[in-house]
Amino acid sequence: MRIHRRQFLKYCVGSAAALGLPMTVLGKLEVALAANTSTLPKVIWLNAANCTGCTISLSNLFSDSGPTDIADLLFNTIDLVFHPTLMSAAGDLAVQQLKTTAEGSYILAVEGGIPTAFGGHTCMLWSEGGRDVTAMEAVQMLAPNAAAILSIGTCASHGGIPAASPNPTGIVSVGELTGLDTVNIPGCPTHPDWIVWTVAHLLAGEMPQLDSRRRPIELYGTEIHKNCPRKGQGEAKTFGIEDKCLKELGCKGPKTKSDCPSRKWNNGSNWCIGAGAICIGCTERDFPDKFSPFYKLQYEYKDFQKPVTEDPNSSSPEPEPTTGYLEFTRVEWQEDRSRIEVKGKGDIGQIVSVYDGDSNTQLGAVTVDRGGKWRVRQNNPSPIPHRVKATSGNQTVYSAVANVPVMA
Repeated sequence: MRIHRRQFLKYCVGSAAALGLPMTVLGKLEVALAANTSTLPKVIWLNAANCTGCTISLSNLFSDSGPTDIADLLFNTIDLVFHPTLMSAAGDLAVQQLKTTAEGSYILAVEGGIPTAFGGHTCMLWSEGGRDVTAMEAVQMLAPNAAAILSIGTCASHGGIPAASPNPTGIVSVGELTGLDTVNIPGCPTHPDWIVWTVAHLLAGEMPQLDSRRRPIELYGTEIHKNCPRKGQGEAKTFGIEDKCLKELGCKGPKTKSDCPSRKWNNGSNWCIGAGAICIGCTERDFPDKFSPFYKLQYEYKDFQKPVTEDPNSSSPEPEPTTGYLEFTRVEWQEDRSRIEVKGKGDIGQIVSVYDGDSNTQLGAVTVDRGGKWRVRQNNPSPIPHRVKATSGNQTVYSAVANVPVMA
């Protein structure tokens, strides 16, 4: 399938509302895409220290209603001449193609942080004349003459996960390495619309307005919490509760800027908080170190019991929780199987944690079943416990272990 510039323009016009493209940009984009191929800037895309997640995210952009193959789109619309994942060329041919492109006008897109420790030799991009070219060398070589430098994803924009403490490979962002102005499109991964939005502006000859961290303000201008549909709906005390704010469970929405609540992901089907997860702050410069731990673990999940919803296909209602007790029914060492088996009864739906009563080493955890029973088995515990402890909520009980070998 061959995708032409006119189809790219048609896609941008049809998706203008979703992408947030103003009509002034669309007009200039039409003029640019009507020009001869040689007048359009080519794109060199380097993959440094990264997981290729941003490339995968970009590949998920299109549906059957428009261009469906991102590789065809990039090669035939904006002349992507070098991308280690998408290009067909390899070896010396690919390197020569890059070198030839670098003699003219091009946009440099970098995905991933740049290792600087060990002379940058923890990340090599290609070999030339029997010598390995590092990501650090490649970026330093290509960035000064680029018409624009795009930092794709949080790793390239701010360092991201590869730069997390203790940062053994000395990861820095593209801007830090080069000292040049970049357009940062952070996200872990970045949203495909954010990349297309930025590229469309550059092709139209317009540099988008950037914030102090060189992110497009149009995309990263507002904290997620301000536009979150869960805001003002009360605080959730545990996960699995619909429509409640997740801030008390660790959500970083109040500190994170992006348009995720309105744009969503996977063609607008859902987003992190919409799926019941927290925002982890992945578009921010301090991600992940200053946003860790992602979750607040202080909440009392052991005391939580999800409200019972009636099964429309069941003729009998769900059993009501029993309350008020936790007990052992069997605690024994099974020599022939080299395991300890602990059985008991408790409140339906509660979590029971079982420990070695002396060392406090956890042996297992289980949920009390609908019959009010629970069981924990642990193979080859060392040492073999002489007594065990079970806890559930604020209840704690102890029991000796039967059949423990005398010398255990």
